[in-house]
Amino acid sequence: MSGTGFRRVVVLSDFHFGDDGALLAREDVVEGLIAELRTLGDIDKLVLLGDVWDLWRTGLTSAVRAGTPFFRALASWDGPREVILVAGNHDYHLKTFSEERRRRGELGWEETGDDIIVLTGDRVVEVGTRRVEGLTLRLRYPLVCLEVRGKTVLLMHGHHLDFFSRSFWWAKTSWLARWVLGASGGITISDLDRLNKPFFEFLTVTAHVPELVAREYRFYYLLRSLAKLLRFESGKGASPRRYTTVEQNIGEAVDLLGKLLPGYIPDLFVFGHTHRAGFSRVRVGERGVLLANSGCWLDDSGNEAGGTYLVIEDGVRLRHLGEWEASMEI
Repeated sequence: MSGTGFRRVVVLSDFHFGDDGALLAREDVVEGLIAELRTLGDIDKLVLLGDVWDLWRTGLTSAVRAGTPFFRALASWDGPREVILVAGNHDYHLKTFSEERRRRGELGWEETGDDIIVLTGDRVVEVGTRRVEGLTLRLRYPLVCLEVRGKTVLLMHGHHLDFFSRSFWWAKTSWLARWVLGASGGITISDLDRLNKPFFEFLTVTAHVPELVAREYRFYYLLRSLAKLLRFESGKGASPRRYTTVEQNIGEAVDLLGKLLPGYIPDLFVFGHTHRAGFSRVRVGERGVLLANSGCWLDDSGNEAGGTYLVIEDGVRLRHLGEWEASMEI
């Protein structure tokens, strides 16, 4: 457990800073969100559930600058001083960077910032903590587990669901993942990450070349349109691609929890990734699990409800900024 006995946890996901449609790059939207969060009262933990920076769309410098209004407001707000950041597929490079930094620190390498490495002996660099605009972000990957008012809560970005997709369009690695899953009885989340890491890192590197980014996204949209046109989906309607509902991801969620985390089935499983907020209930073995998707903060034509977040207390509240609220009991 990364924390016990919390009373109120807020979860936001998929900001995609660096994308032109990032809502929280706008100061008016940020002001509205912070004002609304203040009305909730004391918040024990704020969780940013991945794809905060879109490192597949642009370089880290540009993405971080786009998020400046949000993090500056977060730092000046009298809310939680430490924020949990669970990396997603679009900002997976943060995990790679932290791992490399930890290894260099264990070797006693001190980096001065001037392309100079100083060998200093026993110096160990703490991994996974960032200071952004005076705010501490603590990186966690691939998941974080919390206890909120006696209920167990598992939070993941959600891209690991893709490994269990049977739909045609997920052509990048699903065929390989399904083969590995079928051939091994002991596969883990880290095994799945190793399958996808070359693809994630490739998209991060090419994000510095606008012409390549444009081509990659044109190919992505072509695949998505083709799959939608030809209706290449499983009998469950399952496909954890962008804009699918929680109900369309039930099969993948049950597979992920039952096959990868059989020793830890939570009361509440929270994810983002698909950009469609919502709830659903499932059974995993003998346990009933509430699924909740936190939605996104991206304004684009495929999503009718950007600007949603979750408040986890006795139950779970799904709120759309300034408009509506829905709730479910855990």
